[in-house]
Amino acid sequence: MERMVRLLREHGRPVRGGLIDSVDQRWTFLCYFTEDGSALVACTRLKRWVEPSPL
Repeated sequence: MERMVRLLREHGRPVRGGLIDSVDQRWTFLCYFTEDGSALVACTRLKRWVEPSPL
């Protein structure tokens, strides 16, 4: 996460953000692209807390 923030600060221009969830719903990837969407600026992986369904 710290590296992602550093890369965004260094980029210093507007970015587009997006979220991608893993198939098993355990991870979310937070990605930032250049304003025109042509290149990845920074990305990080976040572990999700998933409660088992009571059903």
